[in-house]
Amino acid sequence: MLTTTRKPRRSLAASVFLASALAAGLTATDVTTAAATASPGTVRTGSTAGVAVQASWPTVKSGQRGVDVATVQLLLTARGYTLTADGVFGSGTAAKVKAFQRAKHLTADGIVGPNTWTKLVMTVKSGSKGPSVKAVQRQLTDNGYAVTADGVFGSGTAAKVKAFQKAKHLTANGIVDVNTWAALVRGGGAGGGGKLSDAQAAARLRAAGITRSSSGNCTNRYNKNCTSLQDIRVRTVDGVIALKKKSRCRIVITGGTEVGHAGGTYSHWNGYKVDVARTSCVTNYIHAHSSKHHKRGDGAWVWRVTSGGKTVIDYADEYWANHWDITYY
Repeated sequence: MLTTTRKPRRSLAASVFLASALAAGLTATDVTTAAATASPGTVRTGSTAGVAVQASWPTVKSGQRGVDVATVQLLLTARGYTLTADGVFGSGTAAKVKAFQRAKHLTADGIVGPNTWTKLVMTVKSGSKGPSVKAVQRQLTDNGYAVTADGVFGSGTAAKVKAFQKAKHLTANGIVDVNTWAALVRGGGAGGGGKLSDAQAAARLRAAGITRSSSGNCTNRYNKNCTSLQDIRVRTVDGVIALKKKSRCRIVITGGTEVGHAGGTYSHWNGYKVDVARTSCVTNYIHAHSSKHHKRGDGAWVWRVTSGGKTVIDYADEYWANHWDITYY
């Protein structure tokens, strides 16, 4: 079994908030954005921008990988601290984070927490260009709203932002402000784009009769010998459960979101993929309910499921590793 979500007069609270934000070193754009999202009930003297959403920011630090790391790198680049957005939080990224923190009078620990996030993000909207837009686009795709990460905020990106905002019960104006940034980086979104903790995913899969195994008998995301479900997408978990119900096969997950898999947007690390043990029951079901599509560079044949002209599932037959590498889009 599995073991191991008329111009009005400015209020006193808003004035206090703006003064506090300026004292903390925010730019004019940051202050305007933060003030627009704050309310008298959430403002506290000495607080920084984004108080209303502060508790929801993820912590990003050395050793981590993925879209949130790439987002930090792109935003740092937009702030003048140029980095390669490879999604790997190494020593170079840590050094740039510390430099940015010192410039903003924050504790220079190299850890991107709530205070650093709220100084780092910037408002982007239609007509904006550059690495900050590319960060938004990558986050949208990771949340299930696929868009080309070209760094240009055009009508397509605006439409995806509005759809995401509606799903998160935010003002659907297509402007990525501090609240929208917070919702993007902490995961969520429509159509199964949200992410689950290892415990949440394990409970759902266990209830469906799905097991997992690993060579290391562990669930640590940063150990390639473990099988982790941390930050797996809801859509992926739903897909595996659907596979179990429709095939009536025994389903064993042998690979999840841990390190050691190939990178990319639709990757294991980003929660789009799982490895499922290659049994005759599973193989027969896949062959009967998908179409043989193409052969990957590593020799794996991909069997594809489409709907409305769009790819829904890819089953890659990694027979040499005795599992199916499944991608849920």
